[in-house]
Amino acid sequence: MKQIDLSVNLAGLKLKNPLMPAAGPSSRDGETLLKAADAGVGCIVCKTVSVKPAPVPRPNMMVVDRAMLTTYQYISINGNTYKITKSELQTKSGMLNTELWTEKTLEEWLEKEYHIARKASLPIIASVGYTPQDMKIIIPKIAALGFIDGIEFSTHYIQPGLIRDITKTIKKFFKGLVFAKLSPHNPETLIQQAKEAESAGCDGIVAINSFGPTLHFDIETCKPLLGSKFGYGWISGVPIKPLAVRCVFDIARNVKIPVIGVGGIFSGKDVIEHIMAGATAVQICTAAILEGPKVYTRILNELVDWMKEHKIYSLKEVHRLYIKKIGKGQKVRTKGGYSKVDEKLCKGCHSCEPSCVYGAISFKKKDEFYEVCFIDKNKCQACGLCVSICPTRAITIQW
Repeated sequence: MKQIDLSVNLAGLKLKNPLMPAAGPSSRDGETLLKAADAGVGCIVCKTVSVKPAPVPRPNMMVVDRAMLTTYQYISINGNTYKITKSELQTKSGMLNTELWTEKTLEEWLEKEYHIARKASLPIIASVGYTPQDMKIIIPKIAALGFIDGIEFSTHYIQPGLIRDITKTIKKFFKGLVFAKLSPHNPETLIQQAKEAESAGCDGIVAINSFGPTLHFDIETCKPLLGSKFGYGWISGVPIKPLAVRCVFDIARNVKIPVIGVGGIFSGKDVIEHIMAGATAVQICTAAILEGPKVYTRILNELVDWMKEHKIYSLKEVHRLYIKKIGKGQKVRTKGGYSKVDEKLCKGCHSCEPSCVYGAISFKKKDEFYEVCFIDKNKCQACGLCVSICPTRAITIQW
């Protein structure tokens, strides 16, 4: 059987697979990074260091968007398919945080944490922040270690116009790869920032950082849930994945240097989506915080399973696939179309019915025990919501 090849070439840095921890709590010290390495990541990214330790507010992390979901399994008896309740799962899809950079001193990282991380025998990317003046202090010291493969600098707290100065300052003292990590606070300027980083000499773009600030508080006590001054926090995880993928897609179409996708990666399919949108590699943060290092192993296994199922043997086959397929864009339709049900695929789960605001969906009996979805073409507006909800891909839009 043909072997699955997960390796990627990141600006000349050869990785055994595209997964790496993002700079954050799940890369907070050398020992944590070794656990990520043991779980299978292809590269190590360390938590962001600066000239001083971060005064991180407490509490600084919280889960949002908790929901109880009922899952089902289907059984077949005498040719008929029946739905039975399998389990209820609590999903944790997003997080708010007031995290900053590392609480450790630069000296602690230089004398201890980077050396521990080196034991993993993986490429190491050090994350740094924030100003050109900070870089003049930090970068020579990191470069002197002699084993750091790349520098990622965060733009989270700086003006976009400083990207060029920061890049050139880092390049002056460091001979390895340099990556600019962009924040999505103004998505309309993201392409401009990426081009600026490329022209200044960056070897790659990391997109994106968490989005915010946002606000969520306890309505029972009317008190903030996070320790920042007003309870503000930055959102990460599943809620920002569509934003992250859009940013990866926009950047990858406009620069020639590689893009590392970050945002909402919880599964092997999420990795594929980022890579199809133009990412060469990916970073994982929220999922690693919520699940621990085992998340990397799970996602790698899911990635391999998806590739086997689709008879894809190298990530090169899907890299930038969406960019190639979509070209200059698709035809925009404003009229016509309706949803159609494949009765062979429909399991009668009723997931789609409550969501149809046009009242076009109902169910009819296929036999004594089994129902299938029926969509009234005259009422259907081809909005597509039922297509995205159907768990078995039984519904498609016909034009």
